[in-house]
Amino acid sequence: MIYLNGSWIADDEAKISVLDLSVLRGFGIFDYLRTYGKKPFMLESHIDRFFNSAHLMGMEPVLTKAEIADIVLQGIEKSAFAQTNIKFIQTGGVSPDGFTPSEKQSFFVYFYEFHDFPKEQYTQGTAHRTSRVMRQLPEAKTINYAASITEVVKAQKLGFEDILHTDNVGNIYEGTRCNFYGIKNDTLITANKGILEGITRKVIFEIAKELGIEIDFRFVTTAELPELDEAFTSNSSHEIVPTVRIDSTSIGDGVVGPLTIRFMEEFRKRTLN
Repeated sequence: MIYLNGSWIADDEAKISVLDLSVLRGFGIFDYLRTYGKKPFMLESHIDRFFNSAHLMGMEPVLTKAEIADIVLQGIEKSAFAQTNIKFIQTGGVSPDGFTPSEKQSFFVYFYEFHDFPKEQYTQGTAHRTSRVMRQLPEAKTINYAASITEVVKAQKLGFEDILHTDNVGNIYEGTRCNFYGIKNDTLITANKGILEGITRKVIFEIAKELGIEIDFRFVTTAELPELDEAFTSNSSHEIVPTVRIDSTSIGDGVVGPLTIRFMEEFRKRTLN
């Protein structure tokens, strides 16, 4: 089910112009959240981030925050899913010159069924490959994933689940669709610039504060990977996922660590409230 420019439409009937800048130039913004049951998780924060992305991209949101929230809640009720993925997108519209954003931009919200991810990701952990290909405008959640997709395809052929974006001196920024964290001597380490501010990340910081875990806001470097005790990633769909190997380096003992498990448990408690 899709809400498109004021109308509710079946998936296979929803259409935008092939001349839209999202098609011609990959220009647009989006945000994603999921529900637990029929309850959207952190809806207000996701809408706030969407508006921030619009600001960073020089776009004027088509609808108000309240209007977007109302559409999301309507769509959840209209859907027959036990749990729902929700993605709202604003495109650059049909450009007058094929490059400049239009004054009339498209806005749509896509509702589709959520399915659980493989349990092995959480019990056995995942492996990531580092990549020096960096995201453009990382603070904005844009629809342009060309570089990330290209790098992930290469990594998956080598047996990795995802990549971690690094610069030319080995600072680890984030994954393609996730924030990254290292744990060293019971301290959480995570970048604080050049990344997308994840919504799940906000919850992780709250959990760390409640557990009395110190947060060191800096880059984890590839050189210090052998010194990490644990590592994990987070995003709105997968929640918290342990990382047990980066490139050829095992993290800690190469198994899911106790603090990561604690963060996973505490996060899931919050989804039940």
